[in-house]
Amino acid sequence: MNGTADPRAIRRDRVRQLRATGASTRAIAKELNMSKDTVRRDLAHLAQHHDQQEAPPSPRHPRITPALLAEVAQRNAAGADAMRQLAYAVAQVEAERVAHLCVPRPQAHQWAAELHAHAQTLARILDDFHTYYPDWRG
Repeated sequence: MNGTADPRAIRRDRVRQLRATGASTRAIAKELNMSKDTVRRDLAHLAQHHDQQEAPPSPRHPRITPALLAEVAQRNAAGADAMRQLAYAVAQVEAERVAHLCVPRPQAHQWAAELHAHAQTLARILDDFHTYYPDWRG
């Protein structure tokens, strides 16, 4: 070994640090001046490496109990309901064409800021889908 650090390892460590702060894939890519695909690959590598290196050895697997299955079913139903509500809300805002309404400028600015914040939140949620389902292409 020549004593120099691997640039990929340094980059992946920085990606790991930024993700630990809650940064989205998009934010990490912007901060490190790289593509979102590179960030996703680094996160996937880090997740795989974490699973292989740091998983605690256990002779027993957690038991899947009826209570756990019920909790998973309840969370899945709540998630499906939230997605339906989101689709309805987006359709309503779009149908009202809120950007074209005659409202006072401060109200329009507030709505635009709220939409921007919601868009950022949705982008982070979408990044989670890319992390947990790397084969998904949307």
